[in-house]
Amino acid sequence: MDAAANPDEVRLRKGSSLRERFVQAGSGVVILLIIVPGLLTWASGGRPFIPALWVVPLGLFLIGVAALERNVAWIITQDGILIGEQRPLGKVHKRMISHHDIAEVRVRKNRFSYPASFSLVCRLASGGVLISPPLPDITRVNETTATVTGLLGLPDAAPIDNPLEAGNAEIILGSPVNPDLGRVIRIAVPVVAGLCALPFLIAFWIGEWEMALGLLLPLGFLAAFALYRHAHRLAGACWTIRQGEIRIERIALSGKPSAETIRTDDVAAIEVDEPDSKDRTSTISIRLHTGQTFCSPTKHDENAARAVRAEIIRRLNTPPDAGTLSG
Repeated sequence: MDAAANPDEVRLRKGSSLRERFVQAGSGVVILLIIVPGLLTWASGGRPFIPALWVVPLGLFLIGVAALERNVAWIITQDGILIGEQRPLGKVHKRMISHHDIAEVRVRKNRFSYPASFSLVCRLASGGVLISPPLPDITRVNETTATVTGLLGLPDAAPIDNPLEAGNAEIILGSPVNPDLGRVIRIAVPVVAGLCALPFLIAFWIGEWEMALGLLLPLGFLAAFALYRHAHRLAGACWTIRQGEIRIERIALSGKPSAETIRTDDVAAIEVDEPDSKDRTSTISIRLHTGQTFCSPTKHDENAARAVRAEIIRRLNTPPDAGTLSG
């Protein structure tokens, strides 16, 4: 659930939809079905099927996540926090935490989360700690936290450093451009490609064609060439979003830093791209009247991407001119 527009409550949720669970489980089943013939050959005394050592656990992991992941929802009101949890095909388990039982609420950045997300940490009077589902609006983390502490009658939580916070004078997407990184990648790619090609060349030399997997060698060289060609683009890109303009910094294919400033009159549309089928994350695209398109250097889940898009539109629409932006 998203943070509700109703000022008397805040709703948070995490978990996958039934469709997403079917996709995860189906992917795991397909992986296992593909790998089964190799496992049978191995079991009957054939060559060791090395990919099975990591592919089988991956398939089982996807099926396990789809089957066991919980859906969790929090409804925060002046009375406290109503927590609902449900496993697939199971009953909903509800728990009410009275506002009298909550000693403190603070906000934290979730570790190892990609895209970046923030959650509430609720310390109970009993000493226990509860971690909320991620806050849905990545551009209003501190604002949502203040709303929660106000509802529960608690002292304001310390604001957290959030580069996407709507209250910031500048919103930063991406990381500072570092030309040295592109140079390092260009040096490393030929060395790594040569080392990776060595086992294949040895296999060809001794006549072990099956071990050589001949198709992988040219494909590997093509991938190495593409990585070498676009190495400078991997050196980072940065969007600085201010009131009325966006400054885009990146490295050209030639290795030279470039910067471009986009203003309201330049923009034809700002859109959230279709979510990636793998991790369900989206980029934000800005299309100019010239036909040129810029894609954001960072990905976000769909809710966060829409929140960032809305904040970009708000900042570029000064003075308001909704006709220049897609709604």
